[in-house]
Amino acid sequence: MYLLGSRVYVKCSRCHFALCLREAQRCQSSAAPLEQADFLKGAPHRNHPGVTNLKTVHLPEQLQVAAQSVLQGADVKSLTERAHKLSNFLWSRKRAIETSQLREKASFFERKFLEQERDKDGNDHKLEARIRNRVLSELRKTTYHRTPLRYNEDLGLVYMAARLAGGYAAVLRALHEIKKRDPLFVPYSLMDFGSGLGTGTWASHSLWGDSLKEYVCVDSSGDMNTLAEQLLRGGSEMDNPVIKQVYFRQFLPVSPKVQFDLVVAAFSLSELDTLNERLNVIFTLWRKTNSYLIVIQKGPNDNQQ
Repeated sequence: MYLLGSRVYVKCSRCHFALCLREAQRCQSSAAPLEQADFLKGAPHRNHPGVTNLKTVHLPEQLQVAAQSVLQGADVKSLTERAHKLSNFLWSRKRAIETSQLREKASFFERKFLEQERDKDGNDHKLEARIRNRVLSELRKTTYHRTPLRYNEDLGLVYMAARLAGGYAAVLRALHEIKKRDPLFVPYSLMDFGSGLGTGTWASHSLWGDSLKEYVCVDSSGDMNTLAEQLLRGGSEMDNPVIKQVYFRQFLPVSPKVQFDLVVAAFSLSELDTLNERLNVIFTLWRKTNSYLIVIQKGPNDNQQ
């Protein structure tokens, strides 16, 4: 799932046509058949202006070679198995429960248990303690306990094996939508929040090449930044980087005046613990956006909350 934010409003011609068609059908009488304009002029449906399907995505050859070189040099044990487990863990992971939601659940269980205990004997002190213990026990059993991830050098390599190709494809698809819908847009600068392996840098460079003069990658993990920089250098710490002018940071730029033509946040908002944190980051990223803000995130699995 991806969301595209821009200061320039872009309208999907296919969706717009469908809306107009429904409105026209409500206005037409049953006796007057609707006349439809032939937008395609006999051309195949795949040429419809609203279709923006991207062909099969392949990793850039230099990125693929660099990743293989890094993994071979690291010699990670049980890499395939660990990458499969990590991939499943990431896709089944849920957001941490909010404090307000936790209070609501506690109040619900308290009312429920009080109703059950109403006709039993016992003084108020014992009843209160018994209810409190039952509420805490039920909360422990029914509340999702989110495990924080700390991407050190070892876990970063496993993550690369599990998610490098998928992460690159997701970012490239979102950026491809922008390039097709706004062909005159040529970005000069990019900021990637939660940059991880640097897939935002590789994807944007594959579409706009040397027109991008500055890439700022922000990730709280220093080890992940080191790994991303190593990929840019072909798997070696000594070679010149494939993409120039890439800067790695562990924190967002402080100055509110610093803006970027493209701002990307891919699979990073879900790593923040609370809704307020996510909203604050979104507002901060929007203030740093000069043209397009791209947010890519999988849907949550929050049925238990």
